Amino acid sequence: MMSGQSILDIEKLGIDFGGLHALDGFSLHIEPGEIVGLIGPNGAGKTTVFNLLTSVYAPTRGKIELQGENTKGKKTHQVAKHGIARTFQNIRLFSRLTVLDNILIGMHNNIHYSILRAIFRLPRYWKEEAAAKERALELLDVFDMRSVANEVAGSLPYGAQRRIEIVRALATDPQVLLLDEPAAGMNPSETEELMANIRRIRDKFGVAIFLIEHDMSLVMGICERILVLNYGLVIAEGTPEEIKTNPTVIEAYLGQQRSE
Repeated sequence: MMSGQSILDIEKLGIDFGGLHALDGFSLHIEPGEIVGLIGPNGAGKTTVFNLLTSVYAPTRGKIELQGENTKGKKTHQVAKHGIARTFQNIRLFSRLTVLDNILIGMHNNIHYSILRAIFRLPRYWKEEAAAKERALELLDVFDMRSVANEVAGSLPYGAQRRIEIVRALATDPQVLLLDEPAAGMNPSETEELMANIRRIRDKFGVAIFLIEHDMSLVMGICERILVLNYGLVIAEGTPEEIKTNPTVIEAYLGQQRSE
């Protein structure tokens, strides 16, 4: 899937909160269709990386380029429109709306009728609404969830709500999908299904996936590259096999190195 041409370029990214270096010197280049993992202890700065990529925070130093364009000064919604979508550690669905409505909300950047057409329900309005609904249902098909399209999102099981959040992110037509602990709260069988679905998303949509996850079975089983973050610094980068056998990672994150 990799083309040799990166879609997301992060160079020496850093942010300070007061005198605290929450992140320092973070660099990463992601190619289309790549699946990259970010791991590290709680408080290492992983979600801070995602918040910088989506312009929730402005970096103190460094730069982010998406499809060759610097994102400095862009608002969160502008970054989303340009091609970065994300999910969150804590589910952020509109729990009282239907599953379908949640997905349609994610598609607002791609609906182009005017306010006037919407008010008077002109033909362009109905045409785009019908196309958006069909697109939303097709996205739900990725997770075999078309049958729950008219269910209230908050009434569904936790794992299903996680999947809806991923579908809503896909509805923005991203080039890069950021998944923040997508397996949180899932049992082993749900995690296995999630791994298959992440691969399906990558293969079907050609989207690059950058994920934070504590479930090592998922990270090691699906990621092509892994970065390890500790106290705001990258302490290792490599393939899953390289990370598993890296002494620094074993000591700092995966557990104290066994004495020989």
